[in-house]
Amino acid sequence: MDVTLQHGVFAAALLLPIAVAVVVMVVPGRRKEVSGVKVGNPLADLPVAPRNEAEVMPLVHLCRQLTVQDMEGYILGLRHLPVERAAPVLERHVRGDDPALQLYSQAVLQDGKDQLLHRFQQLLQLPVTDSRAATWLLEAGLRLANPTLNTISEREVWLERLVALAKERLASAPPTPALLSAAVSVFNQAGMPEQGEVLLRALPAGSPLRETLERQTQHLLHQRRLALRA
Repeated sequence: MDVTLQHGVFAAALLLPIAVAVVVMVVPGRRKEVSGVKVGNPLADLPVAPRNEAEVMPLVHLCRQLTVQDMEGYILGLRHLPVERAAPVLERHVRGDDPALQLYSQAVLQDGKDQLLHRFQQLLQLPVTDSRAATWLLEAGLRLANPTLNTISEREVWLERLVALAKERLASAPPTPALLSAAVSVFNQAGMPEQGEVLLRALPAGSPLRETLERQTQHLLHQRRLALRA
């Protein structure tokens, strides 16, 4: 075979893969243009459907509309809510006239209190140098001190105990923002906003948590000043 012909065949063999690649890249694109296929989400340009806000009915209003049979399942379902939130509805039915609803309500309420108290006692056993455990302890204590679960005197006893725990944990555990905010809540609820104001200065400036607690603390301090003037 002539040398020139051999060179031509070799060059054609080298160019063949390049030609195939060009055909594969170009032809599908042309087919899409001819067929009218559009890339993207065709719904993106359509108007957004109107959004309706959910209507939330208070638990007390809802329980007034249910039959006794429906209320049994409703009360049992309240065990999945934080006990301090469900307590007003449960207490209402504990004092009601239906024996079955009284029994269910008392059982759910007591079980919720027992679980919360058990968690509080477990957290008391954790090292005092653990900031996360200290935060959870104060948060659980505030739930136990909720007015829906206590009389005025019982709440005062709880808050007095939480103030002592907050001071103890702040002295032994690293003052993380979560621990500081929990301690501020304890001092505010115990009627000691001056100490809460001091702790607020250690929280990051401009954070939503600090802003919320500052409004609460300043409101309490303002009430305290008004009371002193009266």
